[in-house]
Amino acid sequence: MKNSISTQFFAHTSKINSTKLWLPFVLSLVSVTAIANEVDKRQVLNLTEPQRHQVLTEMRELLTGTQDILGALAKEDMVSVAKSARELGFEMKHKAENPLHDVLPKAFMQLGMPMHKEFDLIAADAEALKDPKHTLQQLNATMGKCTACHATYQIRSSTATSEARLDEVAERGRHVMPFSLEKTTHVFSKTEQGGLQQVIVKDPKNAKQIQLIREHLTKISTEFKQGDFSNPAKIHGDTMPGLEELRKAKSGDINVAYKELPNGAEIHYSTKDPILINAIHQWFDAQLTDHARHATSLGHAKHQMH
Repeated sequence: MKNSISTQFFAHTSKINSTKLWLPFVLSLVSVTAIANEVDKRQVLNLTEPQRHQVLTEMRELLTGTQDILGALAKEDMVSVAKSARELGFEMKHKAENPLHDVLPKAFMQLGMPMHKEFDLIAADAEALKDPKHTLQQLNATMGKCTACHATYQIRSSTATSEARLDEVAERGRHVMPFSLEKTTHVFSKTEQGGLQQVIVKDPKNAKQIQLIREHLTKISTEFKQGDFSNPAKIHGDTMPGLEELRKAKSGDINVAYKELPNGAEIHYSTKDPILINAIHQWFDAQLTDHARHATSLGHAKHQMH
């Protein structure tokens, strides 16, 4: 009898302990399933890849700038606080958002405008009041607009938009580039110092297309040396990744070298400036995306500086 009661007791205890062990696991599965089944109901912004890149780049700059402000606050360096805050102010808004004014929703723009103004106010107060606690309170309020934006919108690059973009770029390209896109191939190869851009014919016997390629690349290489990137902007738009940095480069910062090839021509871009190297790489990526039907990449090529 005693053994029977004891056996029943331990069996019951074992069942309770087993339940305790399994319950958290089961609940975790329920939680994961619930999260997985949640639908992102935020408003979708369908952008082309270059447009998406532009918006996300600004968001990263805001995040980096905010980190700089917090780092300066930790040291009570209000001069650096003001400098970092001003870089995120209204001038940043004009630089980044104006080219996308007709693309982004009005409500999206209205979230961004006050935020940039608030960074200007943070900068002014940091210089005048030199009060880290006051700046933290301002920064907390400003970040509310940032979180509201992320809570409201999601950014996507849709296939339909991309196809429309490819059509648009191809049409613009026909008015800028004299050679046939269908009879030629663009090749963009990144290098450690910049990149190599080639345009080659599909038919090596097509002398007319080879001549047109050489004439065009000779022309634009001369323009690029002078800091004139208006032709790429006509095709890809002023928000093209890397374009702004390339336009700001001083004479001699980038070596632009034209060379004839048996089946076309090439332009080699080389620089020692890491910022410009990155800009060239971004610029190449944008062209590969926009010319997806007529362009290819050979990855990273080993090419020495001239």
